[in-house]
Amino acid sequence: MRPELDAAQARLADEVDRVLDAAPPGTDPLALFARLGAERLLAVHYPAAFGGRGLSLAHHVAAAERMGARGLPDVIHIVTVQAVGGALLAFGSAEQQARWLPKIAAGRLFGSLLLSEPGAGSDSAAIRATATPDSGGWRITGVKTWSVSTDRSGIALCSARTRAGRSRYDGISLFLLDLTDPAIQMTPVPRALGDPYFEVTIDGAYVGPDALVGPLHRGWSLLPSTIGFERAGFECLSRATSWMRATETEFHRLPRAARAAAAGDLVRLRAQVAGARALAFHAMHTADVLDVDEVLIAYSKLACARAGQAVARWAGEELAPTPELSAAVDEAPELTISGGPQELQLDLIATDFPIGRAVR
Repeated sequence: MRPELDAAQARLADEVDRVLDAAPPGTDPLALFARLGAERLLAVHYPAAFGGRGLSLAHHVAAAERMGARGLPDVIHIVTVQAVGGALLAFGSAEQQARWLPKIAAGRLFGSLLLSEPGAGSDSAAIRATATPDSGGWRITGVKTWSVSTDRSGIALCSARTRAGRSRYDGISLFLLDLTDPAIQMTPVPRALGDPYFEVTIDGAYVGPDALVGPLHRGWSLLPSTIGFERAGFECLSRATSWMRATETEFHRLPRAARAAAAGDLVRLRAQVAGARALAFHAMHTADVLDVDEVLIAYSKLACARAGQAVARWAGEELAPTPELSAAVDEAPELTISGGPQELQLDLIATDFPIGRAVR
C-alpha cells in the first residue's frame, strides 16, 4: 500500500538526506532550508531560472516528504514554497516571479498566508479586510488570524475586498504584503503545544500596483490552487508518519506477550497511514501548479488527519507515555480542523457522489 518513489524521486530524497547529514548538529531549521535551497532542493518544481530544477509537483512532494521526515517544520515549507510561492508561480507577473521566487527557492525568504479572519472559521469568502485605491496602489485595512510562522516571514499573501461584488465571492483580490511595514502588527495567539498562531492587524498599509497578485476582483478563483497543497493534508501526514515511527519504537519495547496481542493493531495502523500517504501522493500526482482537484484533496486531507488521530489514540491507550507520544495525544485533536475542518472535507466528498467519482 506504500507508493514507491520512482528513481528520480528517490534520488531527490537521498540528496535531501545528504545535505541535512552534512549540517552541524543543532543547526537552526531556517538555516537548513537555506542549505537545501543552495542545492536547488527546496523547490524542485520551480523553473531553473527561479532557483528550482524544473521538475514536477510529484518530485517536489517526494523531496518535501523527506524534509518533514527529517524534522524540518512542514508548515513553513508548505506555506512558503507551495502556497505563497505557488501562487506567484501560477498567477504572479513576470516581475513578481523574478523578484521573489529565487529568494524563496534559496531558503532566504519565508512567507505567510493572511486569509482567515476572526469569526469566519474556514470560510475564505467571509472577508472584511478592504483594499482602497490610493495613489495608484491600495491602502489595506483589516484583521487576519490563525496565521502561522508569521514572525519568521518577510512577506505575506493577503486577501482583501477591492469592491462590493455581485456576490460574496466577487470583489476579492490577493496582494503581497511586506511584513516589515510598521502599519502591520502581529500578536501571538498562544497554543497549548507548538509555535503560536498570529493575529495580524493591518492598519492602512500601503501597497503599490506591483503588489496585486492575479486579476483584480477575481482572487476567489485563485484560492483553491493557493491552499490546495496545505489542504491535501501533508502536514497531517507528516505528523502521522512521525507518530507511527514513535509508536513502533515503543511497541518493540513491550514484553513479547503484549507485542503478540497488539500486533494486529500495529498492522492496521501501518496500513491506515500507508493508505493516507497513497491518497496524498495521488492527489499531487494528478495536480499541477495551476490546477488541483478539490474533491481528491478533500479525500487526502481527511485520510491523513484520521490516520494521525488513529495512531495517537492507540498509542495513548496502549503504550507507556513518552514525550513524543504524549505530544501526539495532545496535538491529535487539532488535526480535526487544521488545514480546513473535517466537516468541510466531508461536504466536498458528498457533492462528488451523484456523479460517481468516489474513486479516481
